[in-house]
Amino acid sequence: MGLGGSTNGPPLPASPIRPLYRDDEDGTHAARLRRFRTVEIPAAARIDLLARLERAARVIGAGWAALLIEADQATEVLTTAKMPASLHRLLAEMRYVAGTMSAPPPYVVQRAASQGFVLVMRSVKTTGEVQGHVLLGFPHSNRARGDFDDSVALVADDISSFLESHSLTGRMDRVRSHLSLIHRLGQMVTSIREREQLFAKITELVYASLGFDHVQLLLTDEDQQRVSLVHAAGPLAKNLLSSGFSEGVGRGIIGRVAQTGHMWMSQNVSQDAHFVTNALLPNTASELALPLRLGQSVVGVLDIQSDRPDAFRQNDVLLLQTVADQIAPVIEQHRLLAAERRERELANTLADVSRIISSRLDPRHVLEAVLMQLGRVVPNRGSRVTLLGEDGRMRVVAAKGYPDDGLVKRHSFDPATAALSRPVLEQHRTLIIDDVRMEPDWVWQPGTEQIVSWCSAPLVHGKDCIGWLCVDWPEPGFFKSEHGRVVRAFADQAVVAIENARLFERARELSDILEYKVADRTRLLREAHDEIAAKAKELHALWRRVVDVQERERQRIAYDLHDSVAQSILAATYQLQTIRRRLGGDAELDRRLIDCQGTLDGCLSEMKQIIYALRPNVLDELGLVAALENYVGALPQSDALETSFSVRGQPTALSAEAELAIFRIVQEACQNVVRHSGARSLTLQLTYSGRSVDVGIADDGRGFVFDDAKMGLGLVGIRERTQVVGGALSVETAPGKGTRVMFSIPLEVSAA
Repeated sequence: MGLGGSTNGPPLPASPIRPLYRDDEDGTHAARLRRFRTVEIPAAARIDLLARLERAARVIGAGWAALLIEADQATEVLTTAKMPASLHRLLAEMRYVAGTMSAPPPYVVQRAASQGFVLVMRSVKTTGEVQGHVLLGFPHSNRARGDFDDSVALVADDISSFLESHSLTGRMDRVRSHLSLIHRLGQMVTSIREREQLFAKITELVYASLGFDHVQLLLTDEDQQRVSLVHAAGPLAKNLLSSGFSEGVGRGIIGRVAQTGHMWMSQNVSQDAHFVTNALLPNTASELALPLRLGQSVVGVLDIQSDRPDAFRQNDVLLLQTVADQIAPVIEQHRLLAAERRERELANTLADVSRIISSRLDPRHVLEAVLMQLGRVVPNRGSRVTLLGEDGRMRVVAAKGYPDDGLVKRHSFDPATAALSRPVLEQHRTLIIDDVRMEPDWVWQPGTEQIVSWCSAPLVHGKDCIGWLCVDWPEPGFFKSEHGRVVRAFADQAVVAIENARLFERARELSDILEYKVADRTRLLREAHDEIAAKAKELHALWRRVVDVQERERQRIAYDLHDSVAQSILAATYQLQTIRRRLGGDAELDRRLIDCQGTLDGCLSEMKQIIYALRPNVLDELGLVAALENYVGALPQSDALETSFSVRGQPTALSAEAELAIFRIVQEACQNVVRHSGARSLTLQLTYSGRSVDVGIADDGRGFVFDDAKMGLGLVGIRERTQVVGGALSVETAPGKGTRVMFSIPLEVSAA
């Protein structure tokens, strides 16, 4: 089977017409465009044309009229009824080419004269080109020759107009049908995504629209140098597809078109030396093959065959070339989309594989997963992972698909003894060997006798090659460059998991050592913790005793001051008042006694404050809320410091220890505000929440940089007192932002 044809034929006259489509090297497209303008007269139009000839002959007084038109195969002659039969036969047998004859041949003129007629001829033109000639036979008469010429010119113009009209109508119908075909083809190529479905629609549309017997679409495989059938339409399409037809580039008509990129048309394949018979298409009589060109490359061939000779009209050739030009970029687009889809599927598969093998850390499981998942991306009958050991020897650490995988894994070798190890280990190359039996450097390993075709990719981690991953097949030439690329991509994914597994194995060894050390250190820390806890408990009890002793001592000092010093000052005050009354006459002495009495009153007032600070009696007599309110109210009230006190919630009775701790904490915090903050306002808030007593002391003073590790003695005392009663302390402060001291004491450990 093939497309055949000969470019031999009568020379075509030069044409000023510019080709509408790209021109071949031999200019045949321009010739096809010119022949496309050839007049084709339908049967209905022939009747009208003969009637015009009869009418013209009667009007101008001619005995008969004839019209010569050049058809595809022979001269076509239309004559009126009165034309002599011998003259008719002579015209039909005449070698006639439209546009090349300026006057009737002499032997035709003589035959007309012998029949009693003067012969006059004029050319008939359509679209400016000669399509035929009008001949009129006038009886011998005394009419002038010029009268004949004018009459014939009128007849020729009338016939030319008639043919021009029908020619334009026919061409418009053909162009309309061709445009419809191209439009439907354009809709299909932009809407159909599946490659096979697109090929089927293209062939079926051409087959249904043009009515040829067989339509075939073939694509070029540059690597194999063959043109292969991808789809066909026609009564024998199924047989053609099932046979898997392909042709070598350069062989037969199809192969020649794929090689040269030029259209080939054979109207009679029996006379075409390039035609190669196909047993599935035994009745092929004519064939047309058009290249599917993309730039300078031929991506395929559109092949049309017919069971009858001379089946292809020139205008159909133009249409099919347009179709071929439209198919080529679509095929390339689908090829690129298919390649992109394959790459995306490969990327997704590699991502899945990477996720699977990376989710395992045990070396044995990782290697098994690597070989199992490798079969998803590359078909193989055997696969191995070979790693470089610390001793410099290569060891097969995993094998799958061999008669005895254990035998394969027991083998190790020196890479220096295997010549094919160097390109992989040192140059990091991917190797593909079509037939290891023909490779002089191949070294057989035990258990691997099944290998014929072999593909290996290096396992590169960083800049080092730690081994290789290889697959094999028991037939030669199985693995292609695409397989090598996929194996390399898989190896790049697997090497990370393999290296992680090796690191995990080493980490597990170190983990055992570390676990022993951690257990020993944990024991020591536990013992130290228990000792610290015991010391903390002792310290806590000691602090309680210290606080208790401190409070008892304060109470004793307060009682002593109240019973001795305060009473003495009060007695001195009374004595001064008695002296004043007895000395009542001396003003200077009276003034001095008043000053002395004022000094004693001040001392007594300060003494009372000291006694209150040492032990507030109101705390024992009226409770915590009254004691705090009294204390805050006793703080210096001036423009420099404004104090406020508020209580939220329902007050709850607390233990004496808890109430005293709260009072002392508030006391220490307020003294810090008065002494150090420079604040203008101080707020004390006491909150009973039902589960705890929350206390907050806030000021708008200068604040400070808080460091829990470097707290002053005042804050240390506050923290310790809070912890003694089971509470928690927090301090919020910053330079220029004031200070807020908050502590909370749970009721479950402080309720009375």
